[in-house]
Amino acid sequence: MQSIQPEIMRNFDFYNKATWQEVKPQIRTFIELFQKQQQISIQNIEQFYQNLEYDHSFIQWLFPNFYSSRFNSNCYKLTLVERYQMINSETILERYYKNYIMILRFFGIGLKQVVIMDTQIDDSIKSNTINQQSQQQKQIIKIQESKDTQEKNNQINSKIFPQKTNYIQIEKQQYLKQKTQQNIRGINQLQQLQQQFQQPKDTNTLNNIQIKNKSIDQIEINYKLELILIDKNQFELCFLKNTHNLLRLKRILASLSVLKHRQDAIQLCQFLKRELINLGSFKIYEEYFSGYDRYYEEILGIESNRDKNRNFDSYKFCYVDKDLVEKIDISLIQ
Repeated sequence: MQSIQPEIMRNFDFYNKATWQEVKPQIRTFIELFQKQQQISIQNIEQFYQNLEYDHSFIQWLFPNFYSSRFNSNCYKLTLVERYQMINSETILERYYKNYIMILRFFGIGLKQVVIMDTQIDDSIKSNTINQQSQQQKQIIKIQESKDTQEKNNQINSKIFPQKTNYIQIEKQQYLKQKTQQNIRGINQLQQLQQQFQQPKDTNTLNNIQIKNKSIDQIEINYKLELILIDKNQFELCFLKNTHNLLRLKRILASLSVLKHRQDAIQLCQFLKRELINLGSFKIYEEYFSGYDRYYEEILGIESNRDKNRNFDSYKFCYVDKDLVEKIDISLIQ
């Protein structure tokens, strides 16, 4: 009786062992740097760009997908079994994401932490804020009217009791000035809070770091990471001149989507769309990356905003070769 041989899972082992021996030493150095440090400081950015630009054998290891590579015969296509093992390991997912941050930096893209105000429970607070602001404004108007009336009375009284009137007038002016400044400060604070409420909630909360702090007003504060352009020259070089990087990005988007980072893939698609439009190169996005953007099944918004012709089944070949087309569905990228 033949014994059942365990499935060879080279992509899983690459991330599980994390020795990074499958890639060249100069690439391994940068991987270790991004894996170990929270605040990345690259001493020689040009060397970093060049090493990742001219090495064509590391990207398949960092971002495995269900296709064999035409450029690296020493790597292996992902299997459904090892994918399952990888997405159920928090350690592997964390290492994978750090490698994603590294490749973003190569493309001239960085991450910026932004605050999201959760207003789902704050309708009453919002209403109270507006009412308080209105009351504060009314108080200032009353104070100003009282001030005007008092000034008129003082002008009349000064003719009769000049010394006494001057003394009282100074006290009144100081009091009114102090009271007005206090109310103005209160309105400024309320306006700042109201502006926070009026900010549109990001329905595409991609890559949210769920850190929730209880504030005095019981407002939930979430933090998320946004993609930002930090090196425009490098970005343009990768997309407009060294165009083999477009194929790299297709691999990265497919890999992110099937390895439990689908929201990061969507976020990257939206970022690329915006930046390529700014460069007047939207055709690049349409040709290479539009197939990885949101599908009908992923959009939970208003029916009129859902394109029924854009369903996952029409784009399966973005993710798997023909041997798996009949075996997978939308759950592969969820």
